[in-house]
Amino acid sequence: MSANRYGHQLGQALMEAGMTQLSFSFDAHVSPESVSAYKNGRAIAPPDVKSKSILLTDNPFLAIAAAHESTAGTSPPILDGDNVELNRHTVVTKTVEEIEELLVAIKKAQPILIKPPRSLSAQERQQIEHLIQETLDVITSTTNMAAVITKETRLGWISQWTKHKTKLIAQGFLKMVKEVTGT
Repeated sequence: MSANRYGHQLGQALMEAGMTQLSFSFDAHVSPESVSAYKNGRAIAPPDVKSKSILLTDNPFLAIAAAHESTAGTSPPILDGDNVELNRHTVVTKTVEEIEELLVAIKKAQPILIKPPRSLSAQERQQIEHLIQETLDVITSTTNMAAVITKETRLGWISQWTKHKTKLIAQGFLKMVKEVTGT
């Protein structure tokens, strides 16, 4: 079973948080049968249930699985292959390796990126694609590293993202969005 399946991560997150399906169903405003269906892959949880599950459990792997499922696989997956051991030591080592590979790819592609895209040769387009793939490797690696370290140190996934967004807003890199709440 893939660790990237939201239902699998929901079951794991509820267990780790000491929550029952029944208590989660009350808090998420869904039936216990729906929770069971989400966990077992018989139904796809709607966005509001995914958000609520993340808020209630503060589980980074649940957040990653929810994002991965909700974006048709276009966000970082949880690394769960046979050659992966997710602990803070291995994820840091792998992330350093991926960052070093990205820096090499950036240096090779930098002169090409000055050119207008329509004038790129096939070989230059390949080099840019390699840069993009190395970038995605770093995004995946750093996301898994942040999740592992946050979980192992119990620093809180939600609080880390809140601090990060606050920093981006203060630096002028992100516009503050006023959230709409229901009454």
